[in-house]
Amino acid sequence: MIKINSYIFRITKTWVSILGLFSLCLMQTIGFAATPASIFDLMNHQEVLEVTLEGDFETLKTSRRSAEGQMVSLKFEDAKGNEQLWNVEVTLRGNFRRMRCTAMPPMKLNFKKKELKEAGLAKFDDMKLVTQCMEGDGDSKAAVLKEYLAYKIYNEITEESFKVQLLKITYVDIKNGSSTEQWGFLIEDTAQMRNRLDVKKADQERGLKKEAFNQTAFYKTAIFQYMIGNSDWDIIASRNVKMVVKDGKTIMIPYDFDFSGLVDASYALPNANYIMSSIQDRIYMGFEEDLTNLDTTLAFYKTKKANIKDLVKNFKVLRMGDRRSVINYLNSFYDTIDTIEYRAKKAAATSELVSRID
Repeated sequence: MIKINSYIFRITKTWVSILGLFSLCLMQTIGFAATPASIFDLMNHQEVLEVTLEGDFETLKTSRRSAEGQMVSLKFEDAKGNEQLWNVEVTLRGNFRRMRCTAMPPMKLNFKKKELKEAGLAKFDDMKLVTQCMEGDGDSKAAVLKEYLAYKIYNEITEESFKVQLLKITYVDIKNGSSTEQWGFLIEDTAQMRNRLDVKKADQERGLKKEAFNQTAFYKTAIFQYMIGNSDWDIIASRNVKMVVKDGKTIMIPYDFDFSGLVDASYALPNANYIMSSIQDRIYMGFEEDLTNLDTTLAFYKTKKANIKDLVKNFKVLRMGDRRSVINYLNSFYDTIDTIEYRAKKAAATSELVSRID
C-alpha cells in the first residue's frame, strides 16, 4: 500500500486550488479584454461627434403614426479618422415628442447584427436617437443640450446609468436634396447597459414594493429626479425607468428628462397627477417613508456639488446664459437640500400615468 504524506498532500491540494483559481481569473480577464467594442463605443470617442444621416426624412416626418422603418445611411469618422458608413434602419419612437416635434421626431437606429459581427463589433444593435424637437430657435438647441447634460450629471452620480454621445447631425433628404443641421444625442443600447453593469433584466417591472429595491441606488435615483425637477416618471408603472436586477435587488435606471425643470423645454407640461404650479416645481416621488432615511444620500449629493457645477460650467457647447440658468436651478436644490418635499398623487390619479413621452 502506498502511503501518502498528508502534509504534502494538503500543500499540493492548496497550490492546485490556488492555481485553478488563478487560471479561472486569468480566463475571465482575457475573456473580458476580448469583448469587442460596440457601434456605440465606436461613436463614443469625443465630446461632439459630427454625423451625416441621409434618407427620406420628409416622408418620415409626415408618417409619424407609421410603425414601418426606412433605411438611411449613417456616416461619421471613428477615433482613428477612418470614415464609417453604415446602412441603418430608422424607426420613429415615443409618444409626445413623436407627434408634436416640429423638427425631427425621435428615432431608433437599428443596425444589422450580421454587419456588426462582420465588422468585429458587439451584437448590441439598436440605439435611441434624441433629436432637436423644435425648429429654428436657440431655445430648441438648448433644450436637447440640457437634456444631454442631465444624463452626464447622472453619470457623475453613478455608473448605474445610461451612457450618451452628443451629435451634431446633418440630415440630407434624398427626395428634395435639402440639408439641415441640428443637434441630438445617442443613448446606448439597453442590452449593452445591462452587459456593462453586469445586471439582468427584471422579471417584474411594475407594481414593485419598496423592499424589492437596492435602497442605496433607489435613493440616489429618486433624489436625482428631485434635483433636476423631473416629475415625468413613475415607480409603480415603471415609466421612464429601466428596471434591472443585481444581487437579487432591483435598480432603477432613469431616462427621458426633457420634462424636467432643469431642461425647461418649451413644450413641457406639469404632471397633471400632482398639484404643480410650474414645470420647475420639485416633488419627491419615491416612497413617503423615505424622508426619514435620506441623510446619507443627501450627504453624498453634497460631496458631488462642485463636480456637478464644474461639469455644467465646462459644457461650452451650451450658451453661457443657459449654463447659468442650469447652475441657478441646481443651486436652488442645494439651498433647500435639507427640506425635501414629498407630495402624494391626487386621489383620482391612477398608478399608471398617461404617457407623454417614451
